[in-house]
Amino acid sequence: MKKVKTVIIGMGRMGKTRYEAMKRHGGYDVVGICDANTKNLDGYLEPIFTDWKECIEKCDIDAVIVCTYNIVIPDIVCYAIKKGYAVFSEKPPGRNLSDTLRMKKAYLNSPNKILKFGFNHRYHNSVIEAKALLDSKILGDIVCARGVYGKAGALSFQNEWRNNKTISGGGIMLDQGIHMLDLMYYFMGRFTNIQSSVDQLVWKDMPTEDSAFSILRTQDGKVASLHSSAIQWKHKFSLDLICTEGFISLNGLLTSTMSYGEERLTYYCKDLECKTGGLGKPVEHTLCFDSDESWDYEMKEFYDAIENRKPIIQGTIEHAVNLMEMLEGIYK
Repeated sequence: MKKVKTVIIGMGRMGKTRYEAMKRHGGYDVVGICDANTKNLDGYLEPIFTDWKECIEKCDIDAVIVCTYNIVIPDIVCYAIKKGYAVFSEKPPGRNLSDTLRMKKAYLNSPNKILKFGFNHRYHNSVIEAKALLDSKILGDIVCARGVYGKAGALSFQNEWRNNKTISGGGIMLDQGIHMLDLMYYFMGRFTNIQSSVDQLVWKDMPTEDSAFSILRTQDGKVASLHSSAIQWKHKFSLDLICTEGFISLNGLLTSTMSYGEERLTYYCKDLECKTGGLGKPVEHTLCFDSDESWDYEMKEFYDAIENRKPIIQGTIEHAVNLMEMLEGIYK
């Protein structure tokens, strides 16, 4: 297997997660790591840097992995793309739509044109199974959805960088709710009519929201309700998909801390003529998942784009622009 020479910019939690996924894949050769906080670089044998430009310039590379604060994502992505390197960037794709469009412009002028954004929830096994069920039409057509993605909060929550609007661009909706919005977009299509309430319900002194409530409609009439919350006081992930002939429910999400609980998918078919179905007790089918390969799937797709010239399927620049346009609609 040919090695893709790679540097990682940003070695916080996400940088470390990507590092481990690349090591498991076996096709990456990490030739440099960079972080302004030198504590994040302790224990690594690779060449270390504290300046991202120096890291890119001094290392002989094929690709750049960007896992930094939102404010610097577009700077690094645009710089690396213009140099002709393949680029993988963590979500969100910048702080706002303007950042994303800036990266799109750089991408369109790039000699390489390999750019992928990390929306790893699409690669969770429950989501893969749900998409397969929807595509099979065994449950008919999806018509509406309701989703809740919530965090427990923390004593220092209001002081985290994610709630510094200059650095992050937004609050809980941009940081975490974007994943739920992305899944709804994935399952239902682009939302063109958006009504929302973005609020500071508990953390009154924060410059960003702790809650967002949205009603979203597609051009062809599908409807979704989304609640993104930093005041759930318990980690929660729940997404219901209502179809013309059945129902899918995704509950829980496998993470390293297991704080979102067991990852499960339950589905059932409409059966109004059945005695139990007519009483509101259809036969349910539940799938439980005990592993999370989402990070590995993403790194495999990125590798295949570089070495095997396969197209980027998830996390394209078009995907990112559409998502940020919808997110901008929520924040209006």
